[in-house]
Amino acid sequence: MSHALTNYYHRIIRRQIRSGRFNNASEVVRHSLQLLEAMERGAGPPDTAFSNGRELERMLLEGLDSGTAEPMTRTRKRKIYGTLKQS
Repeated sequence: MSHALTNYYHRIIRRQIRSGRFNNASEVVRHSLQLLEAMERGAGPPDTAFSNGRELERMLLEGLDSGTAEPMTRTRKRKIYGTLKQS
């Protein structure tokens, strides 16, 4: 299959690879297509905490209404997730 991407999309792909989330351009494109498919069928991508667009919107609005963002500290993480494993 042949494809042509603009510099804009090449920059996005390179940024995603640099982030360490993906190993190569194919992984970025594959993930992007999975997200597109999930959006079109109105469901969340596999292994997500939401199952459809309405649920995602509800979660986003809940997050916006929850107040001012605070930086994650070890103390906050402990409060949210319980006891941390000692490293």
